[in-house]
This record gives sequence, structure tokens and C-alpha cells, in this order.
Amino acid sequence: MSNLSKYRQFSILIMIIMVISFVLSFASLWNSVLTGKIKYTGWNIVFLLILFMAGMILFYFVYRFSDEKIAEQERQKAYESGKAEILNELEKRNQVEKEVMQTGEEDIEKTVKQIMAGIKSGRSLKTGNKILANLAKHLGFVQGILYVKDPSGDVYAPEGEYALTRQQPAAFRKGEGLAGQVAESKTPMVLYDIPEQYFTIESALGSSRPRFLLLTPLIFEDECYGVIELAAFKKPDDLTGKIMQRLSVELGPILHTSFAA
Repeated sequence: MSNLSKYRQFSILIMIIMVISFVLSFASLWNSVLTGKIKYTGWNIVFLLILFMAGMILFYFVYRFSDEKIAEQERQKAYESGKAEILNELEKRNQVEKEVMQTGEEDIEKTVKQIMAGIKSGRSLKTGNKILANLAKHLGFVQGILYVKDPSGDVYAPEGEYALTRQQPAAFRKGEGLAGQVAESKTPMVLYDIPEQYFTIESALGSSRPRFLLLTPLIFEDECYGVIELAAFKKPDDLTGKIMQRLSVELGPILHTSFAA
């Protein structure tokens, strides 16, 4: 703040010197005019006036903005302006994120409804195959197995399959293998490098092996009633993961009702 006071005092001193210089220059010019020693008098006077006005304007700005109160007000205005711009930018970003989240939730809700409607339709497929066929149709999986818990024990046996070729899925207990771990932990699992002994896709054009495996527990009343294994060539994205999380809860009651003793 002390520097501003010094600049203010310095600007006043410069202004005084400039006024004195202007008066002396004008007096000298006027004297030259009277003695006829100078020509183009009008232009000389205009030139002096321009210099004087430029000095006055410069003095005004220096004097004004060297005032501590005014300088503080200008800083506050700049701060408030910058703060408003930042808040406005954050608000826009939050709005975009909300719209993206809302769109994502709408897509999830729409897809889950389509899958559930397909499963509950009157097609002549058993429940397990319906579930897998609709998951393949709407989420792009190429193969799948549905294991359902035996009501009399902790054994999970295959009750549905989709596009399997020569594989004979075996039953398992909680904690046995990948599917058993999912049944025990009741937590989804994604495998990014499927072992050779897992799935193989065969067609008239040849055979190939899916790269990704998604295992999802099917929960009802905090109990795992089934496990779905789904194979895909493309890595399941976040949207697919959220849809499967929803279906994990939606399909649990269906298994409980359809396969209960």
C-alpha cells in the first residue's frame, strides 16, 4: 500500500513540472509569435495542447489508480468477476455431468425393462435360456451359462446355456472356482483373459475364443440363488456393469420362484 502512496506523490510532482513546462513553453511560443520569429503558429499551439491533454489524461489515471481505496475496490471487482466466472464454469460442468448421469440412468432403466420383458414373455424357452438369450441380445454377449442353487444344499447346477459348443458345464459349490467365489462373496467379477479351457465360439467360418468373462451373482433376500457366466469379445463397459448390477437383484426373485422346491 505504501508504494501506491509514493506513486501518487510522484504523479503530483510530475504534474506540477508538466504544468510549469507548459506555461513556460506557451510563453516562449507567444513571445516568438509577437516578434515574428516563428511560423505556423496555429499548428504549434495545437501540438502543445495535445501534449498537455495527453499529460493530463495520464496524470488522471496514475492519480486515480494509485489511490489505495480505489485500487482495493478494483482488486475486489476483479476477484468477484473471476470468482463468478469460475462458479459459472463449475455450474456448467456440473450441469453437463448431471445430464450425462441422467441419460445413463435412463439407458440403464430402458435396457433392464427390455430384458425383463423378454424374460417374462411367453416364448417356448425355459427360464434359464430366456435369461441368457435376452442378455446376449441386449448386451452383446456371445456365450453364457446360468447356474442355479439346489434348494436342498449349496450346490449350483447349470440350468441354462446360450451358444455353447461342446462344453459341458459342471456343478460347483460355494468357494469352488471362479463361479463359486462369486456365489460366496455375492460380488460380480470380470475376467480379462479367459483361459483356453473356457469358451470357444464355432461357426461355419471357423472358431474363435472370447476374451472377456463377466460373472454376476443373482441375489434374493441376501442369498445368492444363482450365478451367470457371460463371455464377450469386447470388454464390458461401465454401462453394462451397472445394468448387470441391477439385474443381479431383479433376477434373484425369478430364480427363487422358478427353481424353488
